[in-house]
Amino acid sequence: MKAKRSSYLFVTVSLLALLTVVMLIAGCTSNGTTATSSTPVPTAASSATSQAAAPAPAAAPAETATTAPAASAAAGQTGTITVSGSTTVQPIAQDAADAFMKLNPGADIQVSGGGSGVGIQAITAGSVNIGMSSVDLTAAQKAKIPNCVVTAVAQDGIAIIVNPANTIQYIAPSDIASIYEGKIVTWDQIPGAGVPGTNNQIVLVGRDTSSGTRTYFDQIIGDNGNPAKTMEQLNSNGAVEQAVASTPQAIGYVSIGFLSNTTKAVPLFYNNGAQIITPSAATVANHTYPYSRNLYMITQGQPTGLTADYINFILSPAGQQIVANDGYVPLPASSQTSS
Repeated sequence: MKAKRSSYLFVTVSLLALLTVVMLIAGCTSNGTTATSSTPVPTAASSATSQAAAPAPAAAPAETATTAPAASAAAGQTGTITVSGSTTVQPIAQDAADAFMKLNPGADIQVSGGGSGVGIQAITAGSVNIGMSSVDLTAAQKAKIPNCVVTAVAQDGIAIIVNPANTIQYIAPSDIASIYEGKIVTWDQIPGAGVPGTNNQIVLVGRDTSSGTRTYFDQIIGDNGNPAKTMEQLNSNGAVEQAVASTPQAIGYVSIGFLSNTTKAVPLFYNNGAQIITPSAATVANHTYPYSRNLYMITQGQPTGLTADYINFILSPAGQQIVANDGYVPLPASSQTSS
């Protein structure tokens, strides 16, 4: 009997041992949901699922296309937009477009000039995505596009320029007005001015009626848009600069972004010379130069998509550096978009 019990006991123990081995093997190959380790290594699929299910960080909210600069947020943008208008804003718009398209090869930004009047008419008609202007819209213009959004993209000043042959050192605002109204017709009527070897007859150069610079200049000198009939009316800042550079007795006015060593920018003087202010980026930025203004881009409604990304790029630090490189004045830091 003892031999039989021992045999039964041995068989029982052997069966239990075999069952244990089978269970261990089954446990290593199971597809069940019970975890076999306290720190399992996630698969690619389980990692993606856990990230999607995790709560969003409580940091700053994601920036949208209308607030984030395109330099960082719009890479890969595609499509075509058109920009037209002010020849003053045009260099900024073109250089910014070139930089933006370099970042976004699929984007096509087409920039053309013609003057602020052309840009305002085009955005009113809806024939462009952005109209450029170097002058504020009038109430009548705003009434035609009641949903217009006007965005300042830079600051600018209007400089009085003469040919380098002129001996003038500075000029009073009242004399500028008298010259363009045709009341002062020779340079020897202005203290310190003159063009040696000539009869000193003043050659008036200005802008045509579609120009925002012309509109602003007429406002600040007070001629009510009626300069002397002898004024040569040109269609761009560059044309004015070239005309004055090639004509010893000429006087003209241009954006400070078009100043060059081929002409001479004339400082303004007040209080019989007690205060002399030179047109420059610094004097526009600190608001001491009186002939200063904002430069604008105009859209019908809030800009969206590629239009918004492009404008935001100009307002970003990278875009405002382009503004400075072109000889204009960046907006105050509070007006720029974050990078």
